[in-house]
Amino acid sequence: MLLLVAAHAFSQDSLKIKEIDLLVKKIKQSTLPIKRDSVILDQPELGLKMKTYLSRIIADKQLKKYENFVDATMTVDGETKKMITSSIFYYEKNKVIKVEEYSIEADKKNLIDWYYSDSKPLFYTLESDKAADRAQLLVTMSESILKQLLK
Repeated sequence: MLLLVAAHAFSQDSLKIKEIDLLVKKIKQSTLPIKRDSVILDQPELGLKMKTYLSRIIADKQLKKYENFVDATMTVDGETKKMITSSIFYYEKNKVIKVEEYSIEADKKNLIDWYYSDSKPLFYTLESDKAADRAQLLVTMSESILKQLLK
């Protein structure tokens, strides 16, 4: 009986994830206007050069997408390292539904997807003992982004 209940719950989550991915696909393919901005945060004394690109889609007073893309170069002891990171938040009815994160450093690329239902973590692809904390942090970040952009 317990196995049947667990299978049913997993099936419902799988269906919800598919629905979320369909909403995200529609947002990605939309022709809604995108607002962009950038911030340069160079700190030569620390050997850091960093440019952040921000973009957002807002339609009918609803945030649909927010992206934070960071291109950073660090020089430490004469060794230069380049790192690119991105966090893309997708919203439905001003609630986060998915966050896509990636990072590229040297030849190492990480991709992580976070799914949410009613602002609560539903599923994520990160396998780590800190994943649940990160999932909740992203909810908090998504709410802060909403407050800043929809004042």
